Amino acid sequence: MLETLLNDVIGVFRSTFMSGDWVGLGIAAGSVIVASLIMQRGTQVASMTLLALVLFALGGFVRGVIGGAQTEGADPAGAAAGQFDASLSQFSSMQAGSLLAYFLAFMVLILVIFLVKSVLNRG
Repeated sequence: MLETLLNDVIGVFRSTFMSGDWVGLGIAAGSVIVASLIMQRGTQVASMTLLALVLFALGGFVRGVIGGAQTEGADPAGAAAGQFDASLSQFSSMQAGSLLAYFLAFMVLILVIFLVKSVLNRG
């Protein structure tokens, strides 16, 4: 069980942060940085991780809408509706282990950035 969870977290790190997709990496890094900079205390890590995941999903949605509007023609409303359906379908088919892995991966990165921020603010 623990080994499976660890493999899922490593898989999320690889697919999100080491895949070579620079736009996706920028969205993920931006959401993690925003959440860690907003965080005031270490006890807020769970809520800030949820915020980072929502920002990551929103960024992916906007990326899909922009990409869909460019390829489908001049109908941005249709592209947004299609992307919303695709995103909702992708989320509903995601397994609980994958959701937990994303949560843990983002939480670790937020904690690291928060700790660096805390150390720099003390000096």
